[in-house]
Amino acid sequence: MKRTFVLFFLCILALAGPLSAQQRLYFGANGTLMSTWTTNQMNYGKPDMDYKLTFNPAGNINIGYDFGKNFGLIFQAGYAILGQKYEDEINDTSYTRRVSMGYIPFTLMFKYRTTGELARFYVMAGPQFNLLIKAKQDYFRNDSTFDETITWMDDVVKISEEDITEQFTSFDIMARVDFGVEISIIDNLFVTAGLSLGYGLLDINDPDWQMNNADGDYNPSHNTFGGFSIGINYCLNPKKAKN
Repeated sequence: MKRTFVLFFLCILALAGPLSAQQRLYFGANGTLMSTWTTNQMNYGKPDMDYKLTFNPAGNINIGYDFGKNFGLIFQAGYAILGQKYEDEINDTSYTRRVSMGYIPFTLMFKYRTTGELARFYVMAGPQFNLLIKAKQDYFRNDSTFDETITWMDDVVKISEEDITEQFTSFDIMARVDFGVEISIIDNLFVTAGLSLGYGLLDINDPDWQMNNADGDYNPSHNTFGGFSIGINYCLNPKKAKN
């Protein structure tokens, strides 16, 4: 974990260091509406439930540095909610479950952009490091809470417990790809709009909560998302913004 923060610090220094020779330095903020998914649900050894379309928000602030007409780096930090909604009917009983995980994401992406006076297309790719802040679930049977328990690791566990933060790892790494368009508004302002895609590379289930499914198998769970993002950015050297 410490190495990760050292890496981020060095990256920030790398962005801030060559200001005298900069091509374009900008700061901004963006928001994303995401469709989020969790592969291989962990359902306390019970049968898997049907996946349902799940939407969650994310927001970031960013610093970007384009060191040429086409190539650059962008660093983002913010807050994102990931997770999955499930619904199913098992033995004439209706179940609904929604798992929501709040993360602080740190993202560093390499960027390529075209040139243009008004609009420029871009594509970005890089790692996203997620720090888990909290995780909760809303788990209902026939639209009501229920008190069913299981025994796990010598503890009695209520499977509809709302706070499930301890069931997930505190750290995740995702592969991230963004692409879209940036449009100049005035000399020192431009907006962005595009798609953002991410896939988790690590198993998000805590080692103490890696339960087998109803078939007796264990499959790791991964975060994934796809969403539409819009942002606004302020450029410190506007004459370079349209290169």
